[in-house]
Formats: sequence, structure tokens, C-alpha cells
Amino acid sequence: MLTEKPASWKFELETPELGNPEAVTFLHDEAETGQLEGILYDGLTFSFEGPVIVDAEGRWLDSDLAVSLKISATFSAPCSRCLELSRIEILNDFLYLYSLRKKESPEEAPEDENFHVVLVSRWQRFFDISDHVWESVVVSLPSKVLCSSGCKGLCPQCGRPLKNGDCGCSAKELDPRMEKLLGIKIEETKE
Repeated sequence: MLTEKPASWKFELETPELGNPEAVTFLHDEAETGQLEGILYDGLTFSFEGPVIVDAEGRWLDSDLAVSLKISATFSAPCSRCLELSRIEILNDFLYLYSLRKKESPEEAPEDENFHVVLVSRWQRFFDISDHVWESVVVSLPSKVLCSSGCKGLCPQCGRPLKNGDCGCSAKELDPRMEKLLGIKIEETKE
């Protein structure tokens, strides 16, 4: 299972013409996932159901390079309630701001702070954005997977999925470990 960026993922975005505020560069690429096992994240295993599609656009924002990143991918993972494999589609946008200097004062930062600042030592012809693609994919994964919003989970007695209807187990049967709680009386206090 993957917990780090796959070695085969290599995404490079060409830097727009330096000093030209109108210059824009684009990248459209797909990360092949056929040989990858899946991503282990937050205790869940997310299996790839197809390629990870990456669309990136670079443009100058004053003296910084703004890279907008769009990630599209499909995964399958077990439902957190009934364990049935569920399909998860991810389509998210991210903004990275490559800068030669650290943004120290609030006046220097753009008003919309929905971006990640990446400090670079110098401008290059191509920037490797592979780590940011991986980061964007992982951040987009849900921490809880549900096959449907109304999933009833599994029967606590027989373990059958309850989405197909009642399994026939008695709901009145009580776990013997909980029987002692039935004898507890709670007094209400009036204030």
C-alpha cells in the first residue's frame, strides 16, 4: 500500500515567460495507476479505479508564480458502516504560489488565502509539481466512506448488511455485558 508519492509520478510544468504578466503555461497529464496497489490513508485503503488526471496552469502573479492545479481521480474503498466497496470520485482545485521570498506581512499576501506558498531558491525552466499532485490527491480523500447517506451498517448480532432489509435478529436481545446498566437509576436534579 502507498503511503508516499509513487516513484513513477513525474509532473513538470513549464515556467511562463519571465516578466510577461500575460504569459500562461499549461500541463495536462495522467498518472498511470494500473500497477499501484492503492493508497493507505487514515486507516482506509483507497484502490485506484483509473488514472489520476492532472491539469495545471501557471501564470505570474506580481513577482510570484501562481500554479492552479486540478485533480481528477476515481477510487474504491470499503464503506465505513457496511464494508461494501464504494466508488469515490475526486475533483478538486488547489492553488500553489511559488515565491522567491517568504510572505512576512499580511499586506504582501493576496486577499484570497486559499493557496499554499512554496519557497523556491530560483526560477527554473520547469517546476516539478509531483509532490503537490500527491499532496492534493491525499488531501482530497475522505476520512469516512459511505456507500449511501442512509447506510444502516451491519447487524450487531449476525453481521449481515442491513441495507437489504431486516435480517431477522431480535432487536430486544441485549449484550450481556450491558445488563448491569439496566439497574442504574439516574436522579434528575432541578435547578
